[in-house]
Amino acid sequence: MSVFEWINRISDDERSRKAWFSLVCLVFAVLVIIPSVFVILKMFTEWGIVSEVFGDPVTMSVITSALWNSFSIACIVTVIDVAVGIPMAWIMVRKQFKGKKYLDTLMDMPLAFPTAVLGISVVMFWGAPEGITIPGLGLIVSPYIMLILLHTIFTYPYMVRSLSAILEQIEPNYETAAMTLSASRFTAVRTITLPLFRAGLVTGTILCFARSLSETGGTLIALQMMGVGSLFFTGPTFIAYMKTEYGTDAAMGSMILISVLMIVLALILLVVVKVLIMRFRIPVKKVWPKFGRFVSRGAMPKLKDTVSVMFLAVVVLLPTFYIFTYLTQPMADIDFGALLYSTGISFLIAGVAVVFNMVFGIPVALYIARKRHTKSGKILDSLVNVPLIIPTTALGFSLALFWGSIYAGDSMGLLMVILGHIAFTFPLVVRNVTGAVEEVDISYEEVAMTLGAKPFQAFSKVLMPIIKSSVIAGAILAFTRSLGETGATVAISDSVETVPVYIMGLISANRYSEAAFCSIVLIAICFAFMLAVRIAVNRGGSRA
Repeated sequence: MSVFEWINRISDDERSRKAWFSLVCLVFAVLVIIPSVFVILKMFTEWGIVSEVFGDPVTMSVITSALWNSFSIACIVTVIDVAVGIPMAWIMVRKQFKGKKYLDTLMDMPLAFPTAVLGISVVMFWGAPEGITIPGLGLIVSPYIMLILLHTIFTYPYMVRSLSAILEQIEPNYETAAMTLSASRFTAVRTITLPLFRAGLVTGTILCFARSLSETGGTLIALQMMGVGSLFFTGPTFIAYMKTEYGTDAAMGSMILISVLMIVLALILLVVVKVLIMRFRIPVKKVWPKFGRFVSRGAMPKLKDTVSVMFLAVVVLLPTFYIFTYLTQPMADIDFGALLYSTGISFLIAGVAVVFNMVFGIPVALYIARKRHTKSGKILDSLVNVPLIIPTTALGFSLALFWGSIYAGDSMGLLMVILGHIAFTFPLVVRNVTGAVEEVDISYEEVAMTLGAKPFQAFSKVLMPIIKSSVIAGAILAFTRSLGETGATVAISDSVETVPVYIMGLISANRYSEAAFCSIVLIAICFAFMLAVRIAVNRGGSRA
């Protein structure tokens, strides 16, 4: 009996399905949730040092300001991503043009950059502060605006990917039918497509908001280059600053308090945003024929597409790749052995994390999507967001505390880092797949099972081909997120040198040219890998 036959037989048994899902939930709780929120337990066990922070008005003022900066920047960045992400997703799905597959892959590249390198590149491009060899635009940009520009770059792909994956599932013939009945394209899209778009919008909003909220490495580097590293804080950079300046033991109270506050406030805000988006109703009964024709014909559609492409080029891609101008500077010898070794370690960690997330994340996503109105579904839906919103340094610190309390020693460093990367990439797969499954009518699977298909066959033969694009999007986002992570890796183990950690070492030594070269190598490998995946998937889809 083959593996698939065995799985089909097992899936037909109700007790076996319940046992499998119980195992999935247990793994999710033990490997993802509990280690991620272990810092909350520390708040109660270390309440004495946490209560001292409340009595320090200066520290509380800094914490309040840092929280405001983090949440306000995340909100602004998310709104920008929604505004520019919807038109770009439309271009990538609904339009065909030469070089589309290359642009599609290029759009994911900011996710593969180590965040520290991205922070340097963005500050160089917009501000070119004193001490930077390569001049940029030379604009006088406040730290607040600079962080908005920086966070927009690495959250933008999350929005476009989430929306594109859902849009690919929406049949364009509905819009065509409406337009044959004299409706303008604007009216057809507004009344037919956008109401079906909400799941993707929720997914993109959660991912963008949480990614901005938890960013540490790039933000910290950018603020340091602007000379305000000890004057302007976000929640994550405050944690990193306290740990560096005062040490973990001395700063334990402040680090625990701000981490817990960020977790609680972010969860509350994300739940509210999700409810508002899902309950929001686009006015489909009202029609404005003149306005619809105005924005659907002539120069307006071209203007929309041009603005979307220009935003991608000028705000996202140019600042991302600007650090490559450092290649014109004198470069010391590069240790290719260390570079290749660290790259191999990064790919190993990211690969294991993605495989794990596929095996255990897809069942969680299916349960959330199919049981979203039940109490257990809502609880699971909220828990999935937790690792996303925890600052990566705090997440790494929490994971190190948890696993370190179970096993003390450096020999398990690689395994602990893999477990850490599983924790913060797991939600990326679940969120994308959940949004896709919510848009698929369950009757498709039910019809297949009434015709004799086993539950696993209905999933693999009916549902999986429909949600394939979202599964791939989640896998790519998880892979690149793992590949570019620095803060959590260092917080978990000092003995594991991934390629972002290696590049970060070059940056700390002011070896920007070497860091730029190593980044080019990493990006080239990622570009080739993801392009090969997309070509293979597209060919497989066409053969099917």
